[in-house]
Amino acid sequence: MTHPIATPADWQNHPLPERHVTVALDFSLDALESESVRRGFIPWEMEDKWFHYFANDTLYMHRSWTGFCVAQVHFVPDGEGLRAVRADLNRDPDQYSTNDDEGDIKLITGMIRRLRDYQEYLAERKAEDAAWRKKMENKPL
Repeated sequence: MTHPIATPADWQNHPLPERHVTVALDFSLDALESESVRRGFIPWEMEDKWFHYFANDTLYMHRSWTGFCVAQVHFVPDGEGLRAVRADLNRDPDQYSTNDDEGDIKLITGMIRRLRDYQEYLAERKAEDAAWRKKMENKPL
């Protein structure tokens, strides 16, 4: 099962607030990682915690419970992949309590690198749920 391509209309989301910082990034993604970034991530339930969508060479990273934008990661084409060049990080204390640039860089880099794994895990959960529902539909009451 392929993870659908996320769009802003797929989940509640708010723009990055005026109170934010921009940090430099410099890491490259191969073709598979880049495909995952371009697909984004649509949470299946609130416990999935994140909603990501990709538009105009930018990955928008939102918390699923609030819709607040935590980061916007800007990319440029890099061969068959993408290279992250900078990120805008939320610094509005009413929306996001972290004020640690290095910690946020590690967080977003790790989430981006593992995005394909999250997408595959979610697809497996959905397939298992669909199989269980089908099984239950055929059981007499």
